Amino acid sequence: MSSEMARRWLGWVNVIILALSLAIAIASSTASASPAPEVAVVELDRDVDAGAEELVRRGVSYASSRPGTVKALVLQINTDGGYIHNMQKILDMLAKLAEKNITAVALVAPEGARCRSAGAYIFMACDITAMAPGTSIGACMPVDLMGNPASEKVINALAAQMRGLAEAKGRNVTAANEMVIKNKAFTAEEAIRNHICDMVVIDLNDLLNKIGLSDTVRVYFRPDLQVEFLSLISNPLVQSLLMWAAVLIIFIDIFHPTFVMTAVGLALLAIALWGAGVMGASPVAITLVVLGSALTLFELKKPGLGFEVVGILLIIAGILFAYQQEPFIAIGGVEVALMVIALAGGGVLAYYLFMVRMALKKKPRLHEPERLIGLTGVAKTSIRPGETGVVLVEAETWTATSEEEIPAGARVRIISVEGLVLKVKKEG
Repeated sequence: MSSEMARRWLGWVNVIILALSLAIAIASSTASASPAPEVAVVELDRDVDAGAEELVRRGVSYASSRPGTVKALVLQINTDGGYIHNMQKILDMLAKLAEKNITAVALVAPEGARCRSAGAYIFMACDITAMAPGTSIGACMPVDLMGNPASEKVINALAAQMRGLAEAKGRNVTAANEMVIKNKAFTAEEAIRNHICDMVVIDLNDLLNKIGLSDTVRVYFRPDLQVEFLSLISNPLVQSLLMWAAVLIIFIDIFHPTFVMTAVGLALLAIALWGAGVMGASPVAITLVVLGSALTLFELKKPGLGFEVVGILLIIAGILFAYQQEPFIAIGGVEVALMVIALAGGGVLAYYLFMVRMALKKKPRLHEPERLIGLTGVAKTSIRPGETGVVLVEAETWTATSEEEIPAGARVRIISVEGLVLKVKKEG
């Protein structure tokens, strides 16, 4: 009997050991299974501005947080350029991505896409570069606000940066330099021949297949409302017009108190200043716009001094100065049209303020008795020479004197004023 029980106990022990071994095996296989490899794809079909910077930041942040899973960050580019401040921020992010051993890939696509000015620097900073047929890259010469070549100092500085990016990635330094110095641009085939681009691909699928990442899971980063909003407020012209509108709205609310318009004006001002900070606007440009808006406000408060003209000119100078600090942005037709509208609006405002001033001058001052000279009224009490009485003029009662005796109820005419006492004579 004891041997039978021993066999049963031994059987139970074997079952338990087998179950534990199976559980350990399952746990080990689950722990050893790694997540599927991924590729982060950022769609940069836009100007290089605060919105584009935000998109790249999201992609880089995602890739950096999953270094073992995300194998590459692909920037699919189609841009005519943008702001140098945002371009430099994107280049800094790509440099940090390299520290995580994550490959940065630039793809100019689809067919007909462009990668110009600021976009070309981002392209050149990537580890792998690819272009679709019918695309182009280059035309990176810095310009002034009218579209003319920038100063030699600015051109040389940005040319050196482009050469440095090309040299770091083993690309043709001479061709890269010519994109800046000579404003050259290359088709996809020309970029391959000049060793600027690594490969020509049909699309994203072809690219991932050629770099051995066709089986990866793609995580896309596309524009949303926040990105579009950041792109809007990073425009210097939009910022300036927002500041001006904010000042005018606040002042209108001073005359017609609702507090709602003041809140709206303050919100617009905050958005404008935030946008200036997002794009790294020059403090001089911001100061000019704010000072111009303040002078416009002062003219509204004290019309007739002519400060509204100076204010408008300062605002326009601030806008131009902001564009002058961007070597890849020139003022286009839309910007010119908006500035003309703003200038015309300023002229209408100046005329309105002048008319208000004239009306205020002509308007009688209610608390000054001199306005009553020449008007007629009625004696409410009798008035004797050397004594005072009361007259009714313009629905107001006044103390009055006269050199003749005037009975109560007689009509009188005001001939002069001494302080707050009217001097009258009998009418008729």
